[in-house]
Amino acid sequence: MTSVRFLDEEQTYAAATIGQCADALEEALRAGLPGEPDPARIFVDLPPGELLLMPSRVTGTPTVKLVTIHHDADRPDPRIKGVHVVFDPVSLAPTVVMDAAALTVTRTTAVSIVALRAIAPADSDTLVVFGAGPQARAHIDAIIAEWPIRKVTVVARRPERALDLVADATVRHVDVEFHLVPTDEAAPAIREARIIVCATTATSALFDAADAREDVAAVAVGTHSPTCCELPSELVGRSFVVVEERESALREAGDVVCAITAGLMTPDDIAADLTQIARKSVEVPAGGSRVFKSMGMAWEDAVVSARIAEGVA
Repeated sequence: MTSVRFLDEEQTYAAATIGQCADALEEALRAGLPGEPDPARIFVDLPPGELLLMPSRVTGTPTVKLVTIHHDADRPDPRIKGVHVVFDPVSLAPTVVMDAAALTVTRTTAVSIVALRAIAPADSDTLVVFGAGPQARAHIDAIIAEWPIRKVTVVARRPERALDLVADATVRHVDVEFHLVPTDEAAPAIREARIIVCATTATSALFDAADAREDVAAVAVGTHSPTCCELPSELVGRSFVVVEERESALREAGDVVCAITAGLMTPDDIAADLTQIARKSVEVPAGGSRVFKSMGMAWEDAVVSARIAEGVA
């Protein structure tokens, strides 16, 4: 009988760095993944939230992520809970089960890093992060690891919920200046930010497009609904827009769909997908604003889970 390894949250996080996972994603994209599309992910409504199933077969190793997402963003426990299962490609027996919430945070942040490596200038030194959860923490750590960040502003709807995040980040990154502000006081930091990350449960724009720098690199990772957005549509409409995959973005990426619905861009204005970014087959303009909208795809989970499993082999 095939033995099954179980990786808890701590083990899942510790097995590979986000930079290593971003490297694995870039390598997979340059090698031709995702190629044939994975089966569509399945959403199942539950009274307090939803169940999400994300199967993948495109890497050759079957995987499925099963997570629940609670509608109540103010719960003391994590909104996302579940498992990610890796199956043997020959016997089809399960071989690894890992914490899906930790995998999701790692994968989402690694995908952001792949995009930011292309759209954020190498000298970017100021960062604004909207959100106070695990995604915010992971993005802060990963971006500081790759860019010469000197100042980070964390913007939170409820600043008291972000006190621990900022305190911990200050200890981890002693050479970086950290600030915590409520959303209605964020404009000065936004005007300075070279990189903006939105990692929230917001359903409408978190800031005014007029406050963003002309050369900002902005990433939105918090929503997967076509009717919800974190970025102002005016910013998306004027930007060099990158998505993971065009068809799914036009179906689910609210930040892009809302800008199209508002008449501020057309589907043809999507400038590049993640494959083109990884292969450098599209030139990213030196000036102007640049936006990456992430939703998460099952094949990305498969690639990142393989890199995590390698780290504990």
